[in-house]
Amino acid sequence: KHGTLECSLRNPSPRQATICGTKGVIEVQFPFWCPTKFTVQGMTGLGSQTWTEKKVYEFPLPDITGEYNFVNSEGLAYEAAEANRCLRAGLTESPLFDSEECLAVMQVIADIRSRWEK
Repeated sequence: KHGTLECSLRNPSPRQATICGTKGVIEVQFPFWCPTKFTVQGMTGLGSQTWTEKKVYEFPLPDITGEYNFVNSEGLAYEAAEANRCLRAGLTESPLFDSEECLAVMQVIADIRSRWEK
């Protein structure tokens, strides 16, 4: 399986992400770092000629009032609630995103970074 991710934080951009893989495309709307919506469209066939209908997934932000430093920061309430739940249950990590999964993500980031440094 192969996919590509391309973005720029140094140059003006629409600040959305398009992830193209061997089985289709994922479009993540602005702001891609904390989105509330993304679209998935599958593809098959010789030269990727057959496309499925686009499927949109939406995740509303919690209704929290206040000022924030960054767009969609109220979405961090989900992480805070899960951390609070784990602490109250005496857990040292969340079963929703455990240390093994966290290390796997960190390895992907380290692999990408090592390619930039060459």
